[in-house]
Amino acid sequence: MNGLIAAIATPVATVLRAIHALLSQVLIPGSGPAWALSIVLLTVCVRLLLFPLFVKQIKSQRRMQELAPKIKELQTRHKGDRETLNKELMTLYKDNNANPISGCMPLLLQLPVFFALFSVINEFRPGKSAKFGLSAEQLAEGGRAKVFGAPIAASFTSGQDLLTKLDGNITTVRVVAALMIVLMGATTFWTQRQMMARAGTVVDKQQQQIQKFMLYVLPLSFAVFGVNFPVGVLLYWLTTNVWSMGQQAWVIKRMPPVVPGSGGTGGGPAKGGPSGGGKGPAGGGKPKPGGKANKIEPDKPAAPEATTAGSEILATTPAGPVRPTANRPADKRAAGSRKNKKRGKR
Repeated sequence: MNGLIAAIATPVATVLRAIHALLSQVLIPGSGPAWALSIVLLTVCVRLLLFPLFVKQIKSQRRMQELAPKIKELQTRHKGDRETLNKELMTLYKDNNANPISGCMPLLLQLPVFFALFSVINEFRPGKSAKFGLSAEQLAEGGRAKVFGAPIAASFTSGQDLLTKLDGNITTVRVVAALMIVLMGATTFWTQRQMMARAGTVVDKQQQQIQKFMLYVLPLSFAVFGVNFPVGVLLYWLTTNVWSMGQQAWVIKRMPPVVPGSGGTGGGPAKGGPSGGGKGPAGGGKPKPGGKANKIEPDKPAAPEATTAGSEILATTPAGPVRPTANRPADKRAAGSRKNKKRGKR
């Protein structure tokens, strides 16, 4: 286990040492601002390395949005048959180069750096031997470095003995650590909300569960376990959250969520009416600007025609001839009048 920790902590410590050496040319070597800014720039380097993966994540999420109608169709078709549904979904994802867990990849790849930095900062103590490529003098300098008056190697749960070695005040450390823990949890929650807004409506249940975990469980976990993180590690995670917020805001502005079923174009509603043709409502023209559309009235049924059968007058309706009831002189006179008009025309 120690070998694994050294394998991931040594490269991180090497990059941190190089950044600190550059900053020492313009800042006081070994000072709190020099070490704090070194951690911030280390975070920026990590995020720049992960940027191609972030772009790949965006493309995968857009493909998932485009596949939403097909996913919903498969869920309806194989309702109750979970095994067949999972096989069909995996085939669909593979054929379209989509990955439902792509949203977790940048976070998962940051965890090794997170634990490596945690291991390195835990060695920031006066009197420590050289470790992870950092000299004893550098470890002692890091132990004395402070952010807002709190040593970067101290945590919320640090005891008085350790704080005495680090020249820290327990009240200051706890106030600074508590504020950073709250900000870390809040920014983690907000970045996940941004990611969900960018992803749009999700129909895949597996992806829905992942989103809920990332939105609620992850910020709560950081808030609970953050009391054990050194201030330097809290600074790293807070910086990466702020970077994520800015990066995702930039992406959302330029790449809005895909409308499911639109083929990735984000198209709007169809121009035609129910029949699919024309530019306006079915059977009507395009309404004038500022005016009201013409009201479309249904066709009035044709009046029944009168025919004669012997001495009786029959009314012809769509259902067939109807024999009138007796004692209807008005109808007979009307029929006679029409009959006389026909004879006159002849």
